[in-house]
Amino acid sequence: MNRIAKCCLFVAIAWLALASASLGECAEPQASPLAQHQAAANGKRLFYIGLALYAEPWSENDVVELADKLRTASRYHVVPMIASNVASARNRYPVANDANIAAIVNSAAAQAVPGDIAFVYISTHGGRQLLARKVGNNAPTALPSHELARKLAPLAGHQSVIIISACYSGSLIGDLRSPERIIITAARADRSSFGCAAGNRHTFFGAAELDAFDQPGRSLHQVFVATRDEVARMESARQFRPSEPQVSVGAEVADLYDAPLF
Repeated sequence: MNRIAKCCLFVAIAWLALASASLGECAEPQASPLAQHQAAANGKRLFYIGLALYAEPWSENDVVELADKLRTASRYHVVPMIASNVASARNRYPVANDANIAAIVNSAAAQAVPGDIAFVYISTHGGRQLLARKVGNNAPTALPSHELARKLAPLAGHQSVIIISACYSGSLIGDLRSPERIIITAARADRSSFGCAAGNRHTFFGAAELDAFDQPGRSLHQVFVATRDEVARMESARQFRPSEPQVSVGAEVADLYDAPLF
C-alpha cells in the first residue's frame, strides 16, 4: 500500500480507538483589478468560511489557497474567515475549535444580506457521517455530521455553498441538506478520497478544485464537473478506486448553481 492510501487507513485506526466509530481510510493577497471591478459591479459579498480541521499542511493549504483563488476569480467581494488546526498557523489563523467556529459562522450569518453567499470549505480526514478534528499534536477527535449541521445552523435562510474534502464525505449530505444550500463532497458516502499524505501540498480534490476555479466565466456546476473529472483522472492514473465526488443542489439555489459566477 503506498503512502497516499496508507494515510487514511492510519487515521481510521486511531479514530476507532478514540471515537468508537467506524471510519474511512483515509496575509492574503490583493484581488486583481478585474476581480475588484466585478465585485464592485456586482455589489454582493461571498463570506468564505475556511475550516482546516486537521493538523497537517494539506488541510490548511486546501482552504487558504481556495480563498485566495476566489478573491481573484469570483464576481463577489470575498470576505475570508479562516480557522486552522495546523500548529504553525497559530499566528495567522485562530484554532478551529468550537468557540471559534461558532464565532465565524455567527459573524457571517449576521452580516449576510439577500444576494450574498455563505461559502464553507472544510478539509480534513473523514469517516461515515463524521469528520476528524486534530489540533497540533493532540489526539484526533470526531465531529459527527449532525453536530456539524448544528454548527452551521445560523446560516439557515442564506444562500450557501458547503464543500467538504474528506473520505466518505458524501455521507454527511443527509444531515446538511437544505433548500437554499449547495453541497459538494470529495467522495461518495461509501468511498475514500486521496492525497492526504503528510507531505502533500493538497489532496487530490483540493488540487483539482483550485484548477477548476482558475478557469474564468464558470458556474459552480461547471467547476464541479471539472473537479470531478480531474479527480477521476488522477485516481485512474494511480489505479485507485474512484472516490466519485458528489453534489446536492437545493431547490431554491438551482439558478445559483448554473450562474457563471467564477
